[in-house]
Formats: sequence, C-alpha cells, structure tokens
Amino acid sequence: MASLVTDVLGEFTRTPEQVCLRYPAPGGEFGALTRADAVALSMSTAAALDRAGVRPGHRVAVLTRDPVELAVNVVTLIGMGAIPVLVDGSLPLPVMRRCLAAAAPDAVLGEPLADLAGRIIGWGGRGVRRRLAVGAPVLWPGPSLDRLRRQVTPRQGLTDPPDDATALVVFTSGATGPPKGVVHRHAALRAVARAFSEGLPPARELSVAAFAPAGFLGPLLGTTMVVPRLDLRRPAHVRAHALVEAVLHTGAVTLWGSPALVDRLARHCHRTGTALPTLRHILSFGATLPYAVLDRVRDCLPDVTVHSVYGATEALPVSAIDHHELLALRPATAAGHGVCLGRPLPGVDVRVLPPDRPAGTGAPGLPCGTVGELAVSGAYVSPAYLDPAATGAAAPAKERGAHGEVVHRTGDAGHLDGQGRIWFHGRLAHRVQAVGRELLTERVEPVLEGVPGVRRAALVGVATAGERRPVVVVEQERSGPGRAEVRRGVREALAGGAGGVPADVPVLFHHSLPVDHRHGAKIDRDRLARWAAPRLRRP
Repeated sequence: MASLVTDVLGEFTRTPEQVCLRYPAPGGEFGALTRADAVALSMSTAAALDRAGVRPGHRVAVLTRDPVELAVNVVTLIGMGAIPVLVDGSLPLPVMRRCLAAAAPDAVLGEPLADLAGRIIGWGGRGVRRRLAVGAPVLWPGPSLDRLRRQVTPRQGLTDPPDDATALVVFTSGATGPPKGVVHRHAALRAVARAFSEGLPPARELSVAAFAPAGFLGPLLGTTMVVPRLDLRRPAHVRAHALVEAVLHTGAVTLWGSPALVDRLARHCHRTGTALPTLRHILSFGATLPYAVLDRVRDCLPDVTVHSVYGATEALPVSAIDHHELLALRPATAAGHGVCLGRPLPGVDVRVLPPDRPAGTGAPGLPCGTVGELAVSGAYVSPAYLDPAATGAAAPAKERGAHGEVVHRTGDAGHLDGQGRIWFHGRLAHRVQAVGRELLTERVEPVLEGVPGVRRAALVGVATAGERRPVVVVEQERSGPGRAEVRRGVREALAGGAGGVPADVPVLFHHSLPVDHRHGAKIDRDRLARWAAPRLRRP
C-alpha cells in the first residue's frame, strides 16, 4: 500500500495550482505555497538530504519555526522513510537537550541559531553526524540545506516505507510530567488522517493553524493551513489581533487553537466589535473548554460552531463534542459530574480501567458510570516511547488488550455514560484526599468558574503539617464583582457541595494562575501548590 505521503503528494500533483500553505510575509501580507511549489521543494529537499547522507530509518531532529520549512521537511523525511523528531521549542534548554539526547538523532535540521547552539553545546549527543542549517543566509559558513538544494537534481518520487516502520517521533509537552518521545508508525498516520476526515470534517477546510501540531498535520490531511503572525511557543502572550488578521486576510473557515487562544480571540472580538464573517468552525485542543469561554464565543461569533477535541500526543484525536451538545450538558457539569468530551472518533476505542492496578494485568473495562482511568486503543495509538530514562520520564508500560491491541493509559480520570460519551474528571495525579474523600479537579473547578467574577479556579493539594490539604485558588476577572463578593460566591458554591469539597477549605486569590507553556491552558498545579503553601502558614 502506498504511504500517506505518497498519496498526499500524488493529490498535490493532480491539483498543482491549489494553495497548500499561507504564511506571514512582509508588509502585513500572507505568502502562498502552491501544491506544485510544495512538491518541487519536497523533491529537491529529498535529493539534498540524500546527498547529505540521510537514509531510511535515520532519526532527524527538525528545529525550525519557519512554517514552510517545517511542513516540507517533516513531510519529505516521512516520505523518504527517515524519522523526523519534533521537540517543543518552548521547553527549557536543559529539557530540550535531554529530549534530543534521548532521541539520539543521526542528523539535525535547524535554524542558524539552533545549528550554532547544537555545535557548541552538543544538542543531540555525539552521534549527530550531519547538521544542516535551515533558512541560513547565503554566506552562512556551515552546511546549509538551501545550498544543497541548489546543487542537486530533484528526485522524481519518494519511497513507500512499510506500515509498521516508525514514521515520526513527537515529544510530549511536559505539561503532565517530564517529556516523553512518542513513536508513531506509518500506518498510524493514515489512520489519523482518516479520523480527522471522517470525525472532524472542518479540519479539512481552509484553517488558521494556531495549534502547533497543525503545522505538520495540515499537509498530511491535505488541508490548506494559514500560519498566523505569532509565536505559538508562547500562547500566553499571543496577540489576538494576529488571529483576526489571519482570518480576515485569507477568508479562513476554521481555526485550530487552545482554549486560551480561543478565549483571547473571543475577548478581543467582544471588546472591539470585530466580526469574522468567513469563520464557521473553531477546533479547540489541549484542555477542556470552559463554559465561560464558550459563552464569549457564542456572544460575539454566533455563526461559529465550536468543537472541543480530546486527545494526547500518544493518540490524537480521541473524541470531540460540539458546543450544541456541550451546552445541553451544562447542568450536569454545574452539578459536579465532570466535563463531557464527546464520543470516540472513528478508529479508536475508549474503555475505563481501575486506576491503580498494575500495568499489563489485562482487566476488563469498568461498567458505565463508574469512574476510573480512561484508556485508549486503536489504529493510531502509539505503540511505544523512546528510552524514557534519558529524559527523566517514567513512561508506563504499554498494555495489550484481549485482541493484542496496544492500550494507552491516559492518566485521566473519567467515566463512560450510557450513550458512549466520555466524561472527564481530571488528572489522576491531581487527585486530592480530604477527610477520607477523593476530590477530582474537573468535578470542582467548572462549578467554581460559574461564580460571577471568577476567571479561573484551581483545586490543589498543599502539604502542611505533615498532610496534604485541599486548597482552592481563584483568578479573578479584571472587571466585575470585588474580591469580597467573589469570595462569598465561591463559599456559597462550596457549601452547595461543589465536587464534594469541604465548605471550610482555604480560598486564596492569585493574579494569574500558572499554566503550561504549550497550550497556556493547563494549570501548573505543582507550582501553584508551592505558591500556596507559605500563605497557608501565615497567621
């Protein structure tokens, strides 16, 4: 069977004039890479990499933010049978270095500064034999991919690697523990494309890529992606104007982004009265979508359908739910029953397992309505991690189901309802014990975020006097009710039984809850607990 890349490039050849990527250009414009341009660049890139000694099975770290170079290099490497290695560029330098050491790449493709840093501090370890600068100036003294492209005769085609060969290694963000190198096979990429096509049709339409993986997923899906003028490594500092500019300038129909970016866009449009007449869909990734954010989107962009997508680096996408169904289920979330993630998408199976049993025991799934650990299996679930010891990650053993399928334990607490929908209760690692009761974050926080004046709320366990006690931390809206009124509302919600939290727990206020670097939406609970501890000891 032909590989996904072969199929994609074949489709590009049949429709050469169609644009496959829009990217920021000088003067506030957006450049356009046609499918014909993409195929030609891919063929010259393959020949250049071949000249540099890159072979099938070689791991190649791709360290570039240039949207054209990222998309072309990743797709070309996959099509050559080489293995692109992708590491989140917002990770701290020592963590990135550990990730690259774990990947042990044979080659590194990096921007000039990354190339220079790699030569000085040895990114990737001693095994790196080939370092090529990407997007280097003409007078760049070292080996350059652009220079090689000009020197070679373009290839006429790519290979079709075996379905079970490794196609891609993507490191997790580190938001839920030390980053792990997730291995994906060629067969899995085809299954991912099918899941997006059948389960999330808007993903195939002209889309603004405000979600980092969209940069390389888009070409594999055959989607025309618009890269906004922003640095996705720092979502907390993204200017909403850049998203508006990308939509208005290109007529984009869909936007991919995290809840934090969606919130920034909605607040901007609400404040300025900006309309986005072509936008019809928002795909929200990376965390559950707060109802307050959904309300803002519905208020200022009433013609947009919002889809909240659940998944992980090990399996993306797993499920999705649109705002119509989310709004219908709002009373259940407000009553502390968790957040609905929708139904599993084509190609994946979700079951609920006892959360604390040893890996690999093969126990059957728990019955509907019973809370346990969400576990995913299917055609595009990653079968393995790279050596976790090299990054400090404690990667769980991969389990096998009754039919030999790989089962990925997500670390998420949840249950399945009678309609096959997934309900999320929070990360198992974030459970807080209180008076013999187990408290789960997503049973509590959405209830508190319904209190007027609360922008975000977090439940954390803080170690004091030899025990961990539950603490609620609130980030207040900049305008609206005062702190005393907000505190009173939070107390009333707790007294009403919000997620089982004792009504007398400490309530602290934080000016801006710390969040993960990739999505700007997942609360950094360890950091928040450290912040809260000394404040609990004050008289």
